[in-house]
Amino acid sequence: MKKLLPLVLGAAVSVQALAETNVEGSLSNDAVKIDVSLDQDRYFFDFGGMYHSDDGKYGYIGAHIEDIDTAKDYPVQIGLGMRLLAVDTEYSVDNAGTAVALGGFYRYTFPKANRFSVLGSLYYAPKVLSFQNIDSLYQAEVRGEYRTLRNARVFLRYGMTTVDLDRYGDVDMNKGVAIGVATTF
Repeated sequence: MKKLLPLVLGAAVSVQALAETNVEGSLSNDAVKIDVSLDQDRYFFDFGGMYHSDDGKYGYIGAHIEDIDTAKDYPVQIGLGMRLLAVDTEYSVDNAGTAVALGGFYRYTFPKANRFSVLGSLYYAPKVLSFQNIDSLYQAEVRGEYRTLRNARVFLRYGMTTVDLDRYGDVDMNKGVAIGVATTF
């Protein structure tokens, strides 16, 4: 994970001048999660991580394509892509690994109440794309959003990251509800 951080920061700085930046963070009693995306119209790069006081932590860097025709005026926004994740759970001696997860997100903004939207995302890394001590991994999230300002949303989310470790079995990380804020610069 320490080797991944300079790569993520270098990529972020190199494309920042041309990008619209989205920053979001969420909190629960036991966890903090932050995500940053750099939008380049038809595609975007994202990076982020999560720390949970009991379950462990992860960091990621990703790249996605987005349906640009629907992103601004249409109520549906869809993105597909992949993430390279570095995971460190707190459950066993062989508790860390990396995985390449494929997936995406779907956001629907209600036309008659355009301040409200719902978002769902799912990323999956099968055994063939999971390395070191990880057999497979998936992340899922569902959230309700309310646009409070032109460039800011508040949200309530339910999310979970499940890691299947070689010798320990399934570990659920950050399974639960959190509140958050998302801003665009």
